[in-house]
Amino acid sequence: MIVGLVIYGLMVLGLLAVCDNDYSKTWYLRLKTLCSLAFIIIYLVFSGRGLIIALLACGLGDIFMALYHLKAKKIYMFLGMLTFMTGHIFLLIYMCSEFAPTAWLVFIIPVFICLCMLAIYKGFHLHMGRLFYAAIIYCYFVSAMATKAIEIGIRACVQATESMIPILIMIAGILFFLSDFSIMIMYFYHFHNRRTKRLVHYFELISYYTAIILFVISSIK
Repeated sequence: MIVGLVIYGLMVLGLLAVCDNDYSKTWYLRLKTLCSLAFIIIYLVFSGRGLIIALLACGLGDIFMALYHLKAKKIYMFLGMLTFMTGHIFLLIYMCSEFAPTAWLVFIIPVFICLCMLAIYKGFHLHMGRLFYAAIIYCYFVSAMATKAIEIGIRACVQATESMIPILIMIAGILFFLSDFSIMIMYFYHFHNRRTKRLVHYFELISYYTAIILFVISSIK
């Protein structure tokens, strides 16, 4: 496990090294694909449970998002949103089945988060175009996934559960949400400083790949 995580970490560092520079065109898509294969392989080798569809969807979403980053065609963004939303839905199903019961607030709170996203969209003049409605739907499901993860962590703390798995899931859910939020800012907000946009990209990659591997670790029994 440790060796696999070290290799995975080195791949992510390699991806950060080719992020938004002269190496991106040649290596960005390749390294994104390798990172996705790495977390899927770790999951399979160490007999993870219940996440294979979610991981495959996220891995495919990685490829579409890398293509959008390189080619800036909105069809790739739409496909990336669709596949990642599928991943979030299956993460939510996994958590609801493994960590029952689920409070009704898990499905209500995301509505208010979508309203907050609408305010951010107008306040920061985000340039989403036709992707706006798809983004609202996506926001609901990633928010529901993150809210369920937080519920799991809070319940474990209240019940003084000895296992660290609920805490890992809570951290993973929060990081996944923050990663997706940073993607919205990175691609739809007009940055005046290119360096700031690059820092947002670094944060997005680090938070996403940390989140996904924490979900993988939590699924290994």
